[in-house]
Amino acid sequence: MKKLIDDGRGSPAATLGSGLRYRPRLRPLSGLPLLTPLVDIFFLSLIFFMLASSFVQISGIGVELPRVGTFTTAGIEKYIVTLSQSEGEVKIYFNDSEADWVKLKDEFGKVRQNSPRATIVIRPDRDIPLEAAVRVMSLAGKAQLDSMIAVMPEAGKTEAVFGP
Repeated sequence: MKKLIDDGRGSPAATLGSGLRYRPRLRPLSGLPLLTPLVDIFFLSLIFFMLASSFVQISGIGVELPRVGTFTTAGIEKYIVTLSQSEGEVKIYFNDSEADWVKLKDEFGKVRQNSPRATIVIRPDRDIPLEAAVRVMSLAGKAQLDSMIAVMPEAGKTEAVFGP
């Protein structure tokens, strides 16, 4: 049989029937909680969300996209053709590497072999003649690839969208 007795030190001590006394070793925690487990969970969550999210890579060539009033939004594909103008001539970039019309046609052939349902996103500078963008769309069509032109929404909105 167990009895609780007061030993005069502020904590009750229990005795067993044989007269042996024992004192519980548990003491309430005081002070700040340990932050190490919290930091571990934070960094594990951060790593999980970084790996689970999709990374969207946009071509690094700076161009001023034309603005339109109506548009449809689409996902960004990894095959991007950027058209810019330098010293009066049209410069062509395929996935950030400079190309000419012949190389672009060859690249479209490679894309067709690797991914038959790929989409070519055309990012023309707004000062580029329409003929250059249409020529890229024609090359994509000959390679049996879908193509679309990237445009900016009307003034006041800053996100890039893709229109047919």
